[in-house]
Amino acid sequence: MTEDVSSSLWWSIPQVFVWIVTRSESKVLRAGSLRTTASLLRMTGIRSLSGPEEPSVTLAAAPDELVRAWQARRIALYGRARGKGPSRSIPGRGDLRLRDYRGELCLCDRTLYFDTRQFWSSLSVRADDCRRCWPALADRRTRTARPLTAACRPSDGEVLALIEEKRKAFRADRKRAGRDVLLRAAMNHFGLSRKVVLDIWNSAPRDRKGGRPKKARPGTDRPIVKRVR
Repeated sequence: MTEDVSSSLWWSIPQVFVWIVTRSESKVLRAGSLRTTASLLRMTGIRSLSGPEEPSVTLAAAPDELVRAWQARRIALYGRARGKGPSRSIPGRGDLRLRDYRGELCLCDRTLYFDTRQFWSSLSVRADDCRRCWPALADRRTRTARPLTAACRPSDGEVLALIEEKRKAFRADRKRAGRDVLLRAAMNHFGLSRKVVLDIWNSAPRDRKGGRPKKARPGTDRPIVKRVR
């Protein structure tokens, strides 16, 4: 009997990569037996989702996209420390990456010596978290068309933080990160109208080097403003 991917509570990391790239439930189901990046690269029919809502993500860029979302606490990764013990939520760290090791994808640092460093295997992500973090095309259109109530509307600081995260991601992939691209990304992620996002963008002080909003001060919605003496 074939498992329905829509009823699956957990996805493997290769399945998460496929979702990030294609937003296709059927293709996620096809990747259910895969365990490594190498095996995923041999899978046919994996094409990046294209549309006016946001720039596409390639399969090669999917690991970095997932790690950035995990480091920003927009999604939780679960795994077994050093391949032992029960699966648990992995605490965020900035020096880890996803690599193939012993026939599966593991989360580790950049060392070649696994036996001397901490690493996590048997990785998984909640399927609903993936759908929420990287919504399907139809879901994005629905969220954009439906106004948010004041109770669930994000703060200005959250919107600006996402814009900065997307800007870094686009530039890391050598993609254009202009104002309109960043505004669309925030609109799609939060379901806000262009006017609301544009007002937030215009209200933030400009960075003299790039014209972009300055980073928000930790724990507040107010941007960091450096005093010039």
